[in-house]
Amino acid sequence: MTLETQMRAAVQAYFDLFNAGDGAGIAALFADDAQVIDPVGTDPKSGKTAISEFYAMATRSGSTLERTGPTRIADKSAAFAFKVHVKGIKPEDTAIDVDLPTGAMVIDVIDVFDFNDDGKISQMRAYWGPYNISQ
Repeated sequence: MTLETQMRAAVQAYFDLFNAGDGAGIAALFADDAQVIDPVGTDPKSGKTAISEFYAMATRSGSTLERTGPTRIADKSAAFAFKVHVKGIKPEDTAIDVDLPTGAMVIDVIDVFDFNDDGKISQMRAYWGPYNISQ
């Protein structure tokens, strides 16, 4: 399997696992020393344990992801746009280090995944901010 094929499969698995509420499955897509920066400008979650905790929290509320365009591949990176449909979060279920409004919301996001030679995600960067949130 080529690296490009592995990258595309990992992006699809990310959507499938997130929508199934499988935080541990998402964490398994990442290298042991990977980083998640969500959103860009916040402190990275570094290492498998921190990433696993992040995705366990992120999937707990039943939020879902909806693709809004194709995956773009360049070298060892994949970028893709999507919407996060947040059903509503409790303060204790906040997975990110930014202030969010209360209640249901939709967040427009672009993620960039960098991959290592083994086809594991070595870094994830999520691009979004308060102006990308609608209620």
